Amino acid sequence: MTTDLGRALARHWILALPLALAVVVRLASDDGMGPTAVVGLLATAAAYVVCVRFGVWRWLAAVATLGAVLDDRMLQAQQGRALWALALVALGLLGCAWRGRRAPTRILAPFLVVLGAGLLLGIGVTVTSVDPGGIHVHLVRPVTIALALLGLLAALGVGRAGSLDLRGICVLTVAAGLTYGLGEVVWWPVAGALGVTAMLRGHRGRGTRLPQQDQVDEVALAEFRERGGPPRLAPVAIVIAAYNEADSISAVLESLPDEVCGLRTDVVVVDDGSTDCTAAALRHGRAHVVTCSTNRGQGAALRLGYRVARDHGAAYLITTDADGQYAAADIPALLQPILDDRADFVTGSRILGHQQTHDRVRRAGVHVFAWLATLLTGHRFTDTSFGLRAMRAEVTGVVTLNQPQYQSWELLLGVVSHGYRALEVPASMHLRSAGTTKKGRNLVYGRRYAHAMTATWWREGLPRPVPETAPALRHTRVHGD
Repeated sequence: MTTDLGRALARHWILALPLALAVVVRLASDDGMGPTAVVGLLATAAAYVVCVRFGVWRWLAAVATLGAVLDDRMLQAQQGRALWALALVALGLLGCAWRGRRAPTRILAPFLVVLGAGLLLGIGVTVTSVDPGGIHVHLVRPVTIALALLGLLAALGVGRAGSLDLRGICVLTVAAGLTYGLGEVVWWPVAGALGVTAMLRGHRGRGTRLPQQDQVDEVALAEFRERGGPPRLAPVAIVIAAYNEADSISAVLESLPDEVCGLRTDVVVVDDGSTDCTAAALRHGRAHVVTCSTNRGQGAALRLGYRVARDHGAAYLITTDADGQYAAADIPALLQPILDDRADFVTGSRILGHQQTHDRVRRAGVHVFAWLATLLTGHRFTDTSFGLRAMRAEVTGVVTLNQPQYQSWELLLGVVSHGYRALEVPASMHLRSAGTTKKGRNLVYGRRYAHAMTATWWREGLPRPVPETAPALRHTRVHGD
């Protein structure tokens, strides 16, 4: 219980900012911390929780509370009827948001009654609006009306808005602001935040409907079967994409374990159109080799390797690179959380662990992209491009994998957007044992990787890891979607 509370506080620390600001401005106002101030604090917290429960970014949820925090009408004493109406509406919306539309009627009914009572009580209430004697703003009617219109547009299904839960709460927050001034100040900014969220986030883009195989895949698979591919792989398949790695691939294969966490392993290598002696280096090794006639990129090669592993019975997949940068000794630490049912996808992190690179630009880039990933998803990441990963095999059959080269983020975001549990663990990254990187120079790599991140995020419907906490998004955030 204590741990859950601590995690919740860590996730929602940003709520402390508007609450602290609310206390400061109320103490500095002429009317101080009276009943209106207390109800205002309740409304601020309720507005934030309603936003977050329906998938609004936490920073946007905090911004949506600023009307309740700083508007002059919330900083001075109001009549009791207005306060009761605001408190009842806040409690009613809070209860409805917490339970969600799928909750049994007997559980939702009391909150709907409280909400209705608050709306009725607020009809015809007169609200005082004068200078409160301290820092404040006044949300003018055109601004609040524009925010309410955003909520109504989402309720009508404009943009990507599809969830009935999310569209329904937009209607309720707009209604909550129709009756009197305090409701307008608190709930129409919330309606705007919910409306923006509904119109941007939800349905996945057309890119998710693209075929997950091409002619190169089909030819490579046909040749693989003709060579007598394995009838069934071990429970754990280690998948490697190799392109011109003749000098390092043999050593990498020799370092891989025959057993991980008590489970047998097999190795699947996809030779991605190599033009050196990679094929010869693989000929007498332990790996099951899939040969592509054309070089398409690591992402396309790994997607093919995942398919081979799934089709031949592997239950768990591990990826590593063919250049010897990742330590095979880290593999058990990645697989164990999945076997313990604590995660569906586990990636290593050089930030949590160790790295040997001396390239300061690359080091900085890892931090920048991790910050961007955290901002986009609401899930804290420290390393989005680490190549040593473990996952349930089913994951790779559900997520969309279109990126030919910069696929690590696409896979990670696909995991998050489908509601799978993602986890980072400390791991090591060494210098290349041979060869050169295929990712390009730093600036080129950075630009392409940033584009891949934002494009994938948009394609996936601006996802966040909220399947359990945001009932409005469950229909688009379930396994097998």
